[in-house]
Amino acid sequence: MDSRVILYRGQKDHEWGIKTSLERHGKKTIKCSEYYRIIDRYKPLLNPILDRKFERKATLNGYPYSFEKYDEDSRSLPEMEYLAYLRHHGFPTPIIDWSSSPYIALFFACEDFNESNKNGKVFIYAEPNIISRDNNTPEFRHAGRYVEAGKRHFSQQSEYLIPMKYRDEWEFISYDEVKSSNSQHSVCEIEIECSAKYIIMTDLKKMNINRYTMYLDEDSLVKAFADEWALEKINNSNV
Repeated sequence: MDSRVILYRGQKDHEWGIKTSLERHGKKTIKCSEYYRIIDRYKPLLNPILDRKFERKATLNGYPYSFEKYDEDSRSLPEMEYLAYLRHHGFPTPIIDWSSSPYIALFFACEDFNESNKNGKVFIYAEPNIISRDNNTPEFRHAGRYVEAGKRHFSQQSEYLIPMKYRDEWEFISYDEVKSSNSQHSVCEIEIECSAKYIIMTDLKKMNINRYTMYLDEDSLVKAFADEWALEKINNSNV
């Protein structure tokens, strides 16, 4: 029996490659120590309006974690909860969110069914059974489901891949740098025809997979009603 981790990611435009939101923000490479100092400064602004509190850790001497070491202890990233929270709420992060559910990936590939004529795409990632590591090879670190990152993390059955490389110290890098340098990681792609998106969304609605159950906020609740109405009109016109 194959016990490898299989993850899924949906994107509504088939022409888009996989990029971290940090890459889309213009940063393909950044030292971990620099990035953690940047995100640490926003905690006092977030904390007053959140039910939970993110502890301020950076000092005048920098972030208190050794990103210069290459050893087993340095493989676990600090504050994954904070990184995942920022990712789910739109801040540029070095992590790529995937889902353990193919149906949730299909939702993200098809959620623009009433707004676009673009084909979508689902990516399927198979983690290697054995990962051979050395300090010259770019790699994905995998953070599983047990991350306390808020409601969206739970509803989207999220897991995360973090592209990294060691160059005197750990750095966050691009997804493509890992894929082009490390053949251990397998990713296949399935294109979703634009004309099939509304059919898939109709089926997903029966599974209670919709904008509200994925995003869990007031805006997404109202948009879920709009999607429901749009699906009714499309399905009635095809009768």
